[in-house]
Amino acid sequence: MDFLFNFLTNAGLDASSPLSVLWFIFKHGGFIFILAALFFGFKEIWTNSRQAKYAAKSEWVYLAIDVPKNNEQSFKAVEQIFANLAGASKNPDTLDKYWTGYHQPAFSLELVSIEGYIQYIIRSPKVFRDLVEAAIYAQYPDAQITEIEDYTKGIDPETFKEKGYDLWAAQFGLINDEAYPIKTYPLFEHPISQLTVDPLAAVLEIFSRMNKGEQAWYQIIIKPVGDNWKEKSQAKVKELIGTPVSAPKQGLIDKTLDAPGRWAGQVGDLFIPVGGKDDKKDDKKMEVPSKMLYLSPGEKAAVEAIDRKTDKIGFICKIRYIYLTKGVKLAKTKGVSGFIGALKQYNLLNSNGFYPIGVTKTSSEWWQNLYKKYGEKVVTKIQKKTLANFKSRSSWAGADKEGFILNTEELASLYHFPLMGVVAPTVKTTDAKRGQAPMGLPVETDEVVEENNSESLEEKIEINNGQKIIAPPSNLPI
Repeated sequence: MDFLFNFLTNAGLDASSPLSVLWFIFKHGGFIFILAALFFGFKEIWTNSRQAKYAAKSEWVYLAIDVPKNNEQSFKAVEQIFANLAGASKNPDTLDKYWTGYHQPAFSLELVSIEGYIQYIIRSPKVFRDLVEAAIYAQYPDAQITEIEDYTKGIDPETFKEKGYDLWAAQFGLINDEAYPIKTYPLFEHPISQLTVDPLAAVLEIFSRMNKGEQAWYQIIIKPVGDNWKEKSQAKVKELIGTPVSAPKQGLIDKTLDAPGRWAGQVGDLFIPVGGKDDKKDDKKMEVPSKMLYLSPGEKAAVEAIDRKTDKIGFICKIRYIYLTKGVKLAKTKGVSGFIGALKQYNLLNSNGFYPIGVTKTSSEWWQNLYKKYGEKVVTKIQKKTLANFKSRSSWAGADKEGFILNTEELASLYHFPLMGVVAPTVKTTDAKRGQAPMGLPVETDEVVEENNSESLEEKIEINNGQKIIAPPSNLPI
């Protein structure tokens, strides 16, 4: 500080006057930083406006997926579906990015329970509908895919309270760095019996217990991404085992900002005693011993897991969950604690897992204790925001704007169709194998429209060979 003060004084400036100092800096090259800030600010505003126009023109489809009851496919089949969806990845050129406004579209994997009726849904850009259907039919030839309306359409984030709705919602994040994987399906297999425990069975059981007036929405946003994330994961492995990590390449802006620090270091080297710099060089030549020998078995397993995660295709992801009621009280022990407990199955010691991000949780007790009088208003505001983010299927809105990386194995563990042996009677499935219609078959154009039956869900329960089967509610857009 004394050096800077003396420098400004020798330059003929009043160091005690901030305006004089700022003018001196501006006149001697400081204007470059101001122009750079204006340029990058304008670029950001321009890019966002073009992307907003592009997004407004985008069309989406909601595909309800029904698989056969006796599903013999494994997690590998679902992995293949996600690998096919990665084909939607596109690296936009300069024209696409700054004029067309193109940005990588995302898919939304959704599992929905409406009064106990469970449906698998994928929301996809319309241009990629054929890609989604082909990926599913390739692994599940007997599946049925039907386009439906958005089941959230009738619930407005601004007026849901006035219409009698209440909800608990949260966005889920990773406990640890995204390089660490979560617990995946190979670890759910019993080593002796070779039987695999379906981790999604707990979620399906909770969803099947939704009663009249209750809904549960589970959403995983996935966006194809390149392989740059693998470099960060490999750098994490090197850090853990003690391998030197090369500094990342700096751009022009970073080099300019770091210049004062480098200059200061060079000036400092002038005052190093004789022999000091040689000692410093000798230290650099010393090899850093590997930490691998000193890692615990759990830490070694984590390093190996990070390395394995990079072997597969990755997606940028976001996870949201909403438990919604109308006319009945929120049963948090079922709709909230049950789901969070089911998601904790994927937590892996010394690796990764999920937790509800605090600022997105609509926990009235916590907010009321913090804000007391205004706690309920804060909760309502969070409810509206989280509901709006869910409805928009946004890949950037909410907490953790950038999202986190999950590979195809992790996604297949989180979102897959029920395995054979999983008792989930309220999941919509296909009843029989479909056959191809013969060529030239005349099509009847007159349709008979039946009136919606207003009977309650309890009256729609049928017994088939001792198994409960629930028909979809009459107001369901499926």
